[in-house]
Amino acid sequence: MQNYYQILGISEMATLTEIKSAYKALAKAYHPDINPSKESEEKFKIISTAYSVLSNNASRQQYDAKLAHQRLQAKRASMRAYENRQKSYKNPYQNYTYRPPVYRPSSFDKNAEKKANLYAIGIVLSVAVLILIGISIYDFYHEYKLEKKISLFDESVKRADSLFYAGKVEAALNSVIKIKSDNNEYNPIKSYEIDYLNFRREQADIDYRNKAYQDALWGYLFFMEYSQTQNPDMQFKMAVCYRNMNEPNKAVFILNELMNNNYKRIRMIALIGEIYKEELNNTDVALQYYDMGIQSIIADFKRVYGNAYRLLVSAERTPENVKSIYFNSAEIYYQKKNYKQASKLLEWVIFFKPENQLAYEYLINSYFELGNEKEACNIFKKAEKLDIHPDLNIQLSCN
Repeated sequence: MQNYYQILGISEMATLTEIKSAYKALAKAYHPDINPSKESEEKFKIISTAYSVLSNNASRQQYDAKLAHQRLQAKRASMRAYENRQKSYKNPYQNYTYRPPVYRPSSFDKNAEKKANLYAIGIVLSVAVLILIGISIYDFYHEYKLEKKISLFDESVKRADSLFYAGKVEAALNSVIKIKSDNNEYNPIKSYEIDYLNFRREQADIDYRNKAYQDALWGYLFFMEYSQTQNPDMQFKMAVCYRNMNEPNKAVFILNELMNNNYKRIRMIALIGEIYKEELNNTDVALQYYDMGIQSIIADFKRVYGNAYRLLVSAERTPENVKSIYFNSAEIYYQKKNYKQASKLLEWVIFFKPENQLAYEYLINSYFELGNEKEACNIFKKAEKLDIHPDLNIQLSCN
């Protein structure tokens, strides 16, 4: 099967924009109207086919799956070829040549000597043939046993898949554990297991990128259950899958575990707060996480910049997760009519993102509600200078 990524000269992680750019560049070089040679016409057809497959999300997903399966089959064939070579090295009679000892007494019956030599050679050859037949039968048996094991492995995997997609997640995971247990004592299948697990992980990443969250989730669950590993990156992707599958509580549980293990702590806090705010509609708990996040952010600012961090922090170098925590926290305080705390946070928000119109509206209203109309006017004028026009429900008398 042709590798369409290689034809277009792009990586398998390429975005749609990169695919289109590569296609346009190649089309300019090989289009029949530009390059009339027969070779260019054939090349252009191949390029067009590659582009039509990779530019469509559904066909690209199918192609990626086929490509991954082809690599798995190639790896399996390579594994078997390697095992066959190893077996041939272990055959003690493969390169053995019988050399009878030279024995020449002074007087000996030549015919008797010839018969004795032939008889000895016949015995050795007979034994060698029997051993070779035995080795062949042994190899055939073990190859047959390996094929049988692989076939049973594949069938068991299909059963586990069907249980998961039927909604029986615990039964599916128990089935995965049983597959591992059934093959635990049989070493020849280990290479196949490793190749298959890598295939499942790669396919899960493809599904995740294509937003096929249920497929991606099962791929990650299968990999971690079978390999008995806790991979933080996979766990994070699982949380994203659960969130997009409308199971926010499971997402929060995983994100809390990661946060407690200091895995990208600020990012985890931002996501947990966002889930409580948007999916679970619990702004009180969301605010607890945001306040915890802001305390950690300020501690980091002080550690890097010292107590003068307010003058030294750079908006450009501030991560998006930090900006998100400040804005979402300020919005909740504003909605709870805690205008004093909201105004403090909103000052940071418009510093981080001066183009945020909603932040200006919240801040102007907060100062107005606090009775500080002068500061409200200053913020309003600042927004106007940036060509931002806040939509206000109050009457400001700014000179």
